[in-house]
Order: sequence, then structure tokens, then C-alpha cells
Amino acid sequence: MSSAEKCPRTEEISALVDDELAEPARVALDAHVAGCVICAPVLTEFRQLRTTFAALPDVTPNVDFAFLVDRRIAAAGLPTPQPKPQRWRWWQLAPATLGGALSLSLGVYLGGTLMLGSQVIAQPAALQMAAFAAIPPGALCPALQACNSMGR
Repeated sequence: MSSAEKCPRTEEISALVDDELAEPARVALDAHVAGCVICAPVLTEFRQLRTTFAALPDVTPNVDFAFLVDRRIAAAGLPTPQPKPQRWRWWQLAPATLGGALSLSLGVYLGGTLMLGSQVIAQPAALQMAAFAAIPPGALCPALQACNSMGR
């Protein structure tokens, strides 16, 4: 082993013990551990731990531990944590505020175009009425220009 070669992390050695490494990485790690005085004892310890844990019997508890813990907490008289009320931050309200402002602006704009559009459409019709004969006295003027030529 050269001095420039670094030891692998313990997670990699654990993955070697658990057979979770790919073939090239496993071969390279085996070669490193064989010549490293630091990594060899770690690998041996991990293998011993694996065999010790494998020898333990499977234990299935027949008690609901959550119920017991809740009962102990209640008996201790500790206050139960209350959920905090939702507090809105400015950045949480910004999209809704922006959307509302855009909706309102669009509504005002579209309403204004409808109102302006009705005036634009009505104005040529009023000017066309001025082309007919003079309006009798007492009649309503459809447009200011239709009543007299001066627009008064």
C-alpha cells in the first residue's frame, strides 16, 4: 500500500461486509484491506458484529409500547404539546396577493374595454344619424354634432 492511498470510509467497509458493493469496488477494497493495518481490524470487527447479530433470536414484542409511553407521559403530569397556530409569512401570502391584484386589474381592464368599446361603436351610429334631415325642435339629439353644425 502506498502512502498516497487513502483508507476508505467505514461505510464502504460495512457495505463490503453486507455484500452491497459492485464487483470492481469489492475487489479493490479487498486488496486495500489486505495490506492496510488500519482497515483490517475494522473489517474483522464488522464481520464479528454481523455474525453476532445474525445469531440473535428474532423477538416480537407482545406489548404496545406506544400506549405505555403515552400513559407514563400522562402520569408524569407533563403538559402535552399543543400545535402552534398557522402563522402566515409574507412570502406565503405574496402569490395569493399577486394573483388577486392581477385578477382585479384584468377585470378592470376588460370592463373598461367593454365600456369604451360600447362608446366607440355607438359614436359612429350617432354621427350617421346626423346625415339625415334636420331634427325637429324638442327632439333629443343622438350626438352633439347632430343638433347643429357648430357642435353646440
